[in-house]
Order: sequence, then structure tokens, then C-alpha cells
Amino acid sequence: MRLLELGYMGWKQSQLVYHALAELGEPAVVLQRTAHTYFCLGMFSPAEDLNLSFLERRGIPCFRRAIGGGTVLLDREQLFYHVVIPRESELAPVRVSTMYRRFLKPVIDTYAELGVKASYRPASDIVAEGRKVSGNGAGVVGECLVLSGSMLLDFNFELMAEALNLPGRLRRRALELMRERLGTLKQLAGEVDAAELRRMLAGRFEDLFGGFESGRLSLELVREMRRLEGRYTSREWLYARGRRRQGTLLKIAEGCYLIHTKLAGVELSAELQEGVLGNVRALRGGRRQRELEDALAGVRAERQKILNILAERLGCTEEIEKAAELLAGG
Repeated sequence: MRLLELGYMGWKQSQLVYHALAELGEPAVVLQRTAHTYFCLGMFSPAEDLNLSFLERRGIPCFRRAIGGGTVLLDREQLFYHVVIPRESELAPVRVSTMYRRFLKPVIDTYAELGVKASYRPASDIVAEGRKVSGNGAGVVGECLVLSGSMLLDFNFELMAEALNLPGRLRRRALELMRERLGTLKQLAGEVDAAELRRMLAGRFEDLFGGFESGRLSLELVREMRRLEGRYTSREWLYARGRRRQGTLLKIAEGCYLIHTKLAGVELSAELQEGVLGNVRALRGGRRQRELEDALAGVRAERQKILNILAERLGCTEEIEKAAELLAGG
């Protein structure tokens, strides 16, 4: 197993490096940071989640990775870790849930070393003091399993909220929820030296894998990154992928989602917290639809139950069915 400590990399390179390792079938742990601010979409995240015209005006790029996880803002205030394991390796877990538990343990142990009591929360978060402190994504690239995530030294909550493709009222609420549900090392442990954090995390990963060989950006790896660049930075890849939804389902943290949709002439927004709908707002022509709001508020996130409520008041159409799925968190 190799450890690649790569320091600062360009925004494209910070994502291409683990894609290239996986395509080459090279097992490795990569620790690095990005020199640029950018947004990164998960494999199944709709591009419509972001206001891409706003990002273009601000000169902020966007990358879509080939693994799961949500839409994230990445910048210099984060330490990235990428784990690449061939699927036939004895180290490769059979289940994705096992992969998260096993390969996030070094991250959790690093938080503990800093005096922060953190734990894994399925499916893909690390939480501490009730806040998400690390988001992660995993999937298969080539013949390898890949897990990628980051530790937040600090976070630009305002930019993240500003870039969301939501009405102004909901962007403000998204900002409030992020401040409530996300945590950084600066908040939880004070100022942390990034170089020391990298050293600690490398040591924890080395404990897990039983030692490392020193690694570097080989010529073969650089060539593979260049070969993949055209695919992963094309507009077709950015826009054509992603799961199509009847609106926006914004994950703030595991168990906390902000939802916005338009259906049958009604603009509907809600929060899904720990499996229950709340803070429901339904507007038709600028007027509150109190009956619909009251019917949905407090309902468990069960598709059929939500569909029954919507169909009774708005009719049963394919649009309504998709909206019910969205409100159920899917």
C-alpha cells in the first residue's frame, strides 16, 4: 500500500488523482489539499442543485466525480483523503457500509487525538457534538473501490448557501441549517496546524494498513490524469449525469434535508429532519395553502403516505408521484 502526500494541487488534479489511481488499479491512500475553491458534485447529484451561472460569473469551477456522496464546496481550508483499493484485494470490504466503517476509522481516531469525540453516522458522515464534521463519498472506479472525504479546518458557509439553486428565503434557511448542523475543527478544537493534522492522519492510516511504501506522482499516473481530464471536465459529463428529481433535495447532514419543488401550480418547501417533515410552506399564486401545509407537517417520510396527502389535494399524476418520492427523501 502506498501513501501519497501531495500537498496543494489544482482543483482538477485534486479529483483526477484518485480517479487515475483507480483506473490504473493502484492501491493507495492520498492526502492532499486544493489550491483553489471549487464545487464538486457526486455521481448522482443533479447539476441543477447549483446555480452554475452564478459560479461562472464568480469564476468558481465545478467538477463531477465518478463516486457517490453529495454536492460539496472544497477549498484550501480542508484536508482531503482518498482511499483506493482493488476490488479483488483482501483489504476490500464486501459491503459499502463496511467500507465506510473501516476506512473512516483513521479519521475518527485523528479527531480523538485532537480532543474531539467523533463517531460514524451511516451512511457517510462523521459527526461530533451533534454536528457533521466530515462528509464522504464512495463507489467503484475501474476495478477499484474508492472512498473520498475531507476534514474541515474551517468552512465558507456563506458561499455554499449562495451557490445553491434555491429561492432567497430557502438559501437563508440553508445557511441557518448549515451553521446548526455542520462543525469545523476551528470551532471544535481551535486553530489546528494543517501540516500536523496531515501527519496525524497519515499515522492513523498507516496503523490501519500496517505500514506504507513511499509514493509519488509517477509519470504513468500523470499521463492517466491527463487522459481522464477531458472526460471528467466536459460539459456533457457535468450536465448529463445525475439523478433527475422533481425539485431539489439538499442534504445538510445525515438526517437533515431541505426540500423545494413545484407541482400542480404549487411551490412547496419543507425540511426533513430525522425522518419527519417540518417547516412546510406551500404557496399558490403567492398565497399560503394552509390545509396542505398542515396535512404534511409532522408526517413520517413514507412515500405512500405523502403521495396519499398530495393526491387527495392536488390530484394523482406522474409529477405528484415524483414529488412524493422527493419529500420522502429519495
